[in-house]
Amino acid sequence: MLSFSTMFLRAVSSALEANHASAVTISHRMPILASLTFWPHPDSLKEANRMVMEKFEAMAEGTLAASRQMVDLSLRAAMGKADADDIATGMMAVAVAAAKPAQRRVRANARRLSKG
Repeated sequence: MLSFSTMFLRAVSSALEANHASAVTISHRMPILASLTFWPHPDSLKEANRMVMEKFEAMAEGTLAASRQMVDLSLRAAMGKADADDIATGMMAVAVAAAKPAQRRVRANARRLSKG
């Protein structure tokens, strides 16, 4: 298992990357969403539907991944095989696992929307 400081630095780096990708995605989607009110177009409706569905999918995947990490950590702690550093590192692993699906999607959206 990685050390807490290594996991923390990776989490911060991922968060900064997701922040940038989110800004790119939002800047491309705002005109699409604004146009839905006055000029609904099938492509705009498709993008709006995609936007909502991917959030639900990312939430479900992140919840499952975080639950798996939490079960692993809980079992190790219950068996007496986890010290304070393991608990801190394990909690960071839970947070990273929960965020990973959303980060993956936001990066993919930024790439996809920047191309077209």
